[in-house]
Amino acid sequence: MRILDRYLSLEFLKVFTFSLIVFLSLYVIVDLFDRLARFLDAPAWVVVQYYCNRLPWIAFQVMPVSVLLAALLSLGNLARHNELLAMKMGQLSSLRIVTPLLILSLLASLAALVMGESIVPRMNERALNLYRVKVKKVAAFQRTKENDIWYRAKGNRFLHISLMEVASGTVRGFTLFELSRDFQLIRRVDAKEARWHEGRWWLKEGEVSLTRPDGTYQVDSFTTLALELEEGPADLAQVVRESEEMSSAELREYIERLVKSGVNSIRHKVDLAVKGSTAFVSLVMAIIGIAFALRTGKGGVMAWAGACVLVGVCYWILLSVSVSLGRGGVLHPLIAAWLPNALFTAAGLGSLLTLKG
Repeated sequence: MRILDRYLSLEFLKVFTFSLIVFLSLYVIVDLFDRLARFLDAPAWVVVQYYCNRLPWIAFQVMPVSVLLAALLSLGNLARHNELLAMKMGQLSSLRIVTPLLILSLLASLAALVMGESIVPRMNERALNLYRVKVKKVAAFQRTKENDIWYRAKGNRFLHISLMEVASGTVRGFTLFELSRDFQLIRRVDAKEARWHEGRWWLKEGEVSLTRPDGTYQVDSFTTLALELEEGPADLAQVVRESEEMSSAELREYIERLVKSGVNSIRHKVDLAVKGSTAFVSLVMAIIGIAFALRTGKGGVMAWAGACVLVGVCYWILLSVSVSLGRGGVLHPLIAAWLPNALFTAAGLGSLLTLKG
């Protein structure tokens, strides 16, 4: 039976590898044309480096569709050559025939899970930082941990942001350093919180430190202070770390910081749950593809291939709707993330269990 398992696995892997390369290429080409206007002003090495760093994330996105087509086309090819019929005449059940494919799909999901926790966040961070600084020309910044950010503002000013909630435009732990032309400290402003309102930053509970001409310091406390700063939330939001740039552990720690700061973290809780659920989409798609292939038989494989792609699109639409409901507080984060997987898995397994043989 090992020979048969190796044969089935090889057929699956050949289609999977080809599909993955094709979808990776298509994704890069479409994305390149979408960003072409911005990339025209960037050096060629920046574009190449951006997509090299982005490839693991793109592979993570297209892997489920590749698995779906690999399961359908590999089994469909066996059906056209009557090989599936021969296997069944040898007293092999449908479940036993597709077991190697299910194992490979599970391995693909586990690989996606590992990638999503290690390679993808780091490479995504490099790619997005490169795009922000070299392509979009965002001011240089340095992120030390999570959303702990150093940002160079206009007018020889430097900002330190401990935490920023993009949706509300609120900064927790705000420090402004204003320097002279020879980089001597003129003024330092520290605030527990900064909120954008009516075109300016309003600081709460802090103090202003001024450097006198004789080198001494004057420190004044304030409850509320209006600060004139050209950079608004939209500028600072461009350097806030996205969920896709963090591993689950880092995102979990970030959520804890949001909760302690009194900021609504429901969006990030949904993103955390989605990290786990999307890793197993490959297994879900394999079940769907196998169900289609075994019902297709010898004819209509290409038609069913189109139907499978449509199923994949429907899955991502359902996931988007479910995630939106989760972020809106309508669904629990775990339900929002795993509902599409549960529905499509149930449909695929139901189809397989009703097959004869």
